[in-house]
Amino acid sequence: MVRKQKDAEPGDGRVQDPVTCWCVLVEETLGRGESQRWRLSDVRKFDTREEALDAAAQTALEYQPQHPAFEKDREIYQIGEDSWVVWLQGATSDYHFRVSVARHQAG
Repeated sequence: MVRKQKDAEPGDGRVQDPVTCWCVLVEETLGRGESQRWRLSDVRKFDTREEALDAAAQTALEYQPQHPAFEKDREIYQIGEDSWVVWLQGATSDYHFRVSVARHQAG
């Protein structure tokens, strides 16, 4: 899923570089049983790094990953200025997902 934030408008104080795009990436375990794999599951695009950082911090708090189905507890670890690991305790198993901010290079 790729979402684009509203473009900068004249006078709103944001500088929009037409080449640079900042993204929030979510990596998590997807699938069931033997087909479980660690994958990139969500990419959201933003005009500025600051917007992406704000969205990433909010994602760590609110994102509902595929696993566990029934979350009992959530612990958030900021492991860098622009990355978080979220540990989730489920009813029967524990999982984690990673949220990162990245600059889109090409494509």
